[in-house]
Amino acid sequence: MSNKKIISITVAFVLVISLVVIISRNLEYAEEGTVKVLTQWGSIKRIYKPSDGWFLTLLPGQRAYEVNLRSFTETATPRVTSKDNAALQVPISVTAATDPNKVEEYLRKFGFDQNERYKRRNEILSGLVQTEARNAFAEYGAYEIYANQEAIQKRIIESLRPLLANQLFLQMESVQIGNPDFLDDRIEQAASAVVANEKQKQAEEARLAAAEVAAKTKQIEAQTYSNPALFEIRKLELLLEIENARAEGIKNHQGPLTIVYGSETGVQLQVPTR
Repeated sequence: MSNKKIISITVAFVLVISLVVIISRNLEYAEEGTVKVLTQWGSIKRIYKPSDGWFLTLLPGQRAYEVNLRSFTETATPRVTSKDNAALQVPISVTAATDPNKVEEYLRKFGFDQNERYKRRNEILSGLVQTEARNAFAEYGAYEIYANQEAIQKRIIESLRPLLANQLFLQMESVQIGNPDFLDDRIEQAASAVVANEKQKQAEEARLAAAEVAAKTKQIEAQTYSNPALFEIRKLELLLEIENARAEGIKNHQGPLTIVYGSETGVQLQVPTR
């Protein structure tokens, strides 16, 4: 083989290898739970979903950025005050995900770099949580907060959901409120005592209601059995219930069935084993 052929084959081989390396380095695709954003000179050209398959960034100025659409949880611990100016802090965790229909707006507001994007987004998110938590806790006195945590949580959810959607382009999934921590421990102890007393009161009221129902039931039964006519009516009602149950059992039975009548045992159903 001549030197020219060897050189030509070598050059061709190098070119093929170089082309493969270039393509592999510029080959992009979106994994599940993400999208890839194709840009050219900083302008968004297209958003690729996992179902769109792979694409190349070979033209000058082209670059691809990944946007995570999976859920994330961010926790803030805002300091708030109650209606009667008792200071407390409470951890609040927000779980949300980037709206897949608002990816372009999301990137234009927070940038292409992922770390910078998360930093700016979470700073605004913490501020929103602080504001809405302050508004929600300010509706209740210090001794009412423990007993109304569910209502406070609901208020924060309802106020945060549209803010996250419109300002951060996030779909909110849940909000979890931790244990409120009053800066004055005496208030926390007193508030806990109020909740304990309320639970005891509810339990006593439930027991009283159950006792009243039981007493009325016994009273009705006593009246029924003391009156011969009512007693006979009750017997007929019970017999009707028995007959209905028996008829339902016979209706659902498949195979031979024997009905035995006896003076002592009453009516019996016998099902042959073979």
